[in-house]
Amino acid sequence: MTPPRVDVDFSDPGLIADPFPVYEEVREAGRVVWNGAAHVWMVPGYDDCVEILSDTKGARFGVIGARYPELTFWFDAPNMIIADPPDHRRLRQGLAKSFTPAAIERNWAPRVRAVVEELLVPLAEGRDDVDLISDFTKIPVVIVAEMLGVPEERHEDFRRWSNAVVSNLRWGREDPEGRRLMDEAVAELNAYLTEEIERHRRDQPDDLLTVIVNMPGWSEAEMRSGAVNLLLAGYDTTAKLMGVCLDVLERHPDQRRLLVEKSALVPNAIEEILRWEGVTQLMPRVVKKDIVFGGTPLTRDDVVFVLLAAGNRDPARWSEPWRFDVRRPYQQNLGFGIGPHICIGAPLARVETRIALETLLRLAPEYRLRGIDYGDAFFARGPESGLIEIGATTAA
Repeated sequence: MTPPRVDVDFSDPGLIADPFPVYEEVREAGRVVWNGAAHVWMVPGYDDCVEILSDTKGARFGVIGARYPELTFWFDAPNMIIADPPDHRRLRQGLAKSFTPAAIERNWAPRVRAVVEELLVPLAEGRDDVDLISDFTKIPVVIVAEMLGVPEERHEDFRRWSNAVVSNLRWGREDPEGRRLMDEAVAELNAYLTEEIERHRRDQPDDLLTVIVNMPGWSEAEMRSGAVNLLLAGYDTTAKLMGVCLDVLERHPDQRRLLVEKSALVPNAIEEILRWEGVTQLMPRVVKKDIVFGGTPLTRDDVVFVLLAAGNRDPARWSEPWRFDVRRPYQQNLGFGIGPHICIGAPLARVETRIALETLLRLAPEYRLRGIDYGDAFFARGPESGLIEIGATTAA
């Protein structure tokens, strides 16, 4: 029997602008749908996404970097997001304790609040607008750089390197210019990290890179790869989540007013934004043996795109999933993934986004956005440029 097919070009500007009609087309086609344009399978249903991503032993589905390391060329060694068991556990467990919700709240929430106040309080002091990227979403690059012990004069380099990699990511379909920019950024970043690893090995400063350097059994390449992973996930995804939050709330002024009036709703609003819009659109997985999934035969080494953002609007899980509602009762979503590879930095991203959003809504409750551009990055989708018009402000 011929499997259902929907051809999707993931570089299509129309898809990047609004992918959700295409997700519904895929959902209507079936549980497992062939994409002849990209030569991958696509899975749009929430429960099916969970089943694939929760394959804890990697018996049926594996991460794409473990099978096709050339597709994750920006890492020069395995790390927690591109390793299957048993390496996955070895490369994740030593860092996990630094990213628990309790550890983040205790060790980093006060610093996040101080950085947010430093960056955003001037908004109430006469500025008409601020740059979305260099001002508002600067917050996560400051925090991840400080976590890794990076001095302030290198913060902008960290942001530039992260943006060059994530914005050009195409899972093996990078155009020549995109690949050049990625290679250049990775070479600079790895050269910097090689120097920093040596300094941390010698001086043992109290930061996360020292924790990485002291990991038993890690090669130096794995140390660099682990640090690169934390940078990419710690800056770009969180920065885009912050931008998406502002964009979604501007498009829903009634919902924004609710948050201005009742800031206690902000954490739930962030979960609803993760569900309704999200940033990470999909996770690639590789079939590890011939199986039948969702009634469709899959062959070893087939690539499956787990459509997180489609799963987050699955009507089998959420009532009226197309409706954005910051008061929607919480159910776990796929915004940060699920299963053994769930984003280790999710607690930090939530704290950073919550404090930044609460502060902006307090200082500039009537902000407007201008010139918002989602760029041409699909896999980690979010604003890459734009201005925040402050409008009326309240006292700091």
